[in-house]
Amino acid sequence: MNDAGSTYESDAHGSELTLPPAGAKPKARKPAAPAVRAAFALAALAGLSGCSTPGPAHLYLYSPAAGENSIRDVDPRSGAELAKIPAYNQPGEYLLGIAYDPFTDHLFLRLFPGNHVRVVDRPAAAIKRSFIAPNLPLGGHDLAIRSRDRHLFFTDPTGPALIETDHRGELVGHLVLTGLQRPVCGVAHDALADELLVLPDITGDRLLRYSLDGALVRETKLELPVQGYSLAYDSTTGETFASLADGSAIGVFDPQGRLLRRLSRPAANREVFIDTGQRSLLRLF
Repeated sequence: MNDAGSTYESDAHGSELTLPPAGAKPKARKPAAPAVRAAFALAALAGLSGCSTPGPAHLYLYSPAAGENSIRDVDPRSGAELAKIPAYNQPGEYLLGIAYDPFTDHLFLRLFPGNHVRVVDRPAAAIKRSFIAPNLPLGGHDLAIRSRDRHLFFTDPTGPALIETDHRGELVGHLVLTGLQRPVCGVAHDALADELLVLPDITGDRLLRYSLDGALVRETKLELPVQGYSLAYDSTTGETFASLADGSAIGVFDPQGRLLRRLSRPAANREVFIDTGQRSLLRLF
């Protein structure tokens, strides 16, 4: 016991613990703010592996035009530029695809020759990590991410298939797409339906939807042909984003394939890589 009437005990590790005097009332804890309580509840539901609360949707564009080394963050409704995020491309590096993960607020950049991925933390505008996916054949185009488990889906340059890996690039599976004879180009993931959308042609008006076992779910004919290099999909609105075939704009299509609006895009004579997702307002890990 000390002079104030408190006593000392030892915990299991031998460290002293100060106990309050006998009869002392415990201090009242200040209740946590509702937003904080909700966030921790979500973390518990997620098994404490991390969670995020969704915010407004954003569209991310990258063009390998001369001097371009940043990802444009734009409003998917108006096309207005909101910010620029460094891509950290080095001389000789070439981007093949881009995927945004709303869960972590990270951008996954697929780099030539196709098996190199750079992860950029959007809020910090910094490289989070880079990795080599050892089982990917060289080449390919786009990639998509399933935020639920952060599995990546890469287009396969050797045939009509997608290669699934975990977020470290380790092989999970090989998804053969039925009804196709050649490699696909753009790919996106529908988080609500847990299905994959692909653009099967370098230039065309077909948008194909596949289940995760490779079965064709639906084919949608787009009102205007698009470039197949890159595809983005908003799971909340059901809108599809792809560069129009003439390079004049990013076309935004509704679930029936009707053109809703056009968004400006840079360098009409170069491909533009795109993805979209709801910005995370709060992240817990």
